[in-house]
Amino acid sequence: MPRPTSKAAWLSQLPNQLTLTRILAIPVLLFIYPTKTQFTDVLCALIFGLAGLTDILDGYLARLYNQESRLGALLDPIADKMLSAASLLLLADGDILPPWICGFLLCRDIAVSGMRLMALEDGYTIQVSSFGKIKTIFQDLGIFCLLMRDISWFDIPFRTIGMSAIWLALVVSLYSGYLYFREFLGNSQNHPTERS
Repeated sequence: MPRPTSKAAWLSQLPNQLTLTRILAIPVLLFIYPTKTQFTDVLCALIFGLAGLTDILDGYLARLYNQESRLGALLDPIADKMLSAASLLLLADGDILPPWICGFLLCRDIAVSGMRLMALEDGYTIQVSSFGKIKTIFQDLGIFCLLMRDISWFDIPFRTIGMSAIWLALVVSLYSGYLYFREFLGNSQNHPTERS
């Protein structure tokens, strides 16, 4: 009965392997995107887009085959934050995205991640809100379009769409960050702990 066993092992590892591909995509983007050619711009946008799709796929497969794990739960949001942070920094460095917008988005993600870690220490979890998911959709769309720089396929204004999506992501990001902080504050009062 080796075949079912090996298939089950492969399926159990696939979600985490997909998550790792998002992390492996980061050095590729960091080295290739600064070359500033149309080919590498399109390539980096496609790499980012495909990496973003693995975020949907790995969670779906983990739930479908009951392969959700503590490692996956920890690694998945870290991979997402690393990929988006690296891409935002590339856009800011390329004068495509204002650095202050990049700073707000990154600081918000760091703050929310910190609150989640503190919540886990206190024995409860802060669930991802619908506004947090909407923020991620707008942000990923914006990054994908802005990575294309000024390329225009079929008269699609990628830069305009990208900046509009990033502005929407920024607004939703700040609002969802406030919601997370309010939930964290309320739960902290119900779960008081002594911190050294």
